[in-house]
Amino acid sequence: MQVMARVFQVRPEGNVFRIPEKAGNGFSVAYNLPDGLSVLISDGYFNDGMMLHRYAANHQYFILQFNESFDNSDNRSKHTDEKHIYNIQDAAILLTSSLMDTKLIFPPKVRIRSVRIIFGNDYLTNSIGKEMSDKFLSNYFSMLSKSQNLELIDTDYRVIMDELIKDKIEHPLRAKFIYNRATLLIEKLVTGFMSRLEKNKNVIKLKDDEINRLIKIEALLVKDFSVTPPVIAILSKVAAMSPTKLKKDFKTMYGLPVYEYYQKNRMMRAKALLMEGRYAIKEVGMMVGYSNLGHFAGSFKKEFGVLPSEMNSDQNNPQFKDMEDGLPHWKGGITEKN
Repeated sequence: MQVMARVFQVRPEGNVFRIPEKAGNGFSVAYNLPDGLSVLISDGYFNDGMMLHRYAANHQYFILQFNESFDNSDNRSKHTDEKHIYNIQDAAILLTSSLMDTKLIFPPKVRIRSVRIIFGNDYLTNSIGKEMSDKFLSNYFSMLSKSQNLELIDTDYRVIMDELIKDKIEHPLRAKFIYNRATLLIEKLVTGFMSRLEKNKNVIKLKDDEINRLIKIEALLVKDFSVTPPVIAILSKVAAMSPTKLKKDFKTMYGLPVYEYYQKNRMMRAKALLMEGRYAIKEVGMMVGYSNLGHFAGSFKKEFGVLPSEMNSDQNNPQFKDMEDGLPHWKGGITEKN
């Protein structure tokens, strides 16, 4: 919240930040709670949209967010397949780790109501036990990496959100009330996910420290496609695993061998750049590490079945074209390093 206040050059009212009229309308209110929990409650919109870019941190915590949008226009943004980039336009639930480099895109003039809960691994371990925590995290992030189809907000979630999304909560035991509702949201997500997981025979069993190391490796692979990815020997040192264990555990968690995963996401990035309509095919190829245009075209066709030149320009979504330009001023978005 303090970062947002600095970017928009306004002074918070205690623990409440209000979006200035020139930028949009709405508020965010922050609460620090027992057991290391923090909650950020928001309701509002930005005239020119906004991108929140959270860079990967060295220390781990989790961000659980419930985002609900109110968009009555016919020009809804299209889903992005880019890794760790999410369009906050549909009612959805998302859990991310601070070890991930994550971008959230807020469309222009679309009202978003959200509850974000930040908590550490100790909280989860103390709440549901070490074994259950490891099973939940390894399987959740594995499924998130394979499909960005987020869980939708249902009536039960919405009832709890409605109790929280206010710029001032009037309750005689306000801190306990907010803590209770935040823990209910976490509990509902975990129990619902684990219940569905028990019906799935392909359960992943990795330890917490192994999950964290694999998340770091995945973030390193997709960080910059313009350079050659690190070789397995280097990745195994970063992960503090043998090359054999790294390759085995990475495929278990992310569903593909290390470099197949890298290549698939490299092509996803190229596709997203082409759809923006701002770059020539040669430029896009160079941005994802190809110096030979023919090699780039061949790789692209192998992944998507069409050449880069055959991409439909009508798929472009101009409302996001300038979202990353000019960071960190408020038109472009907010860059947050921790």
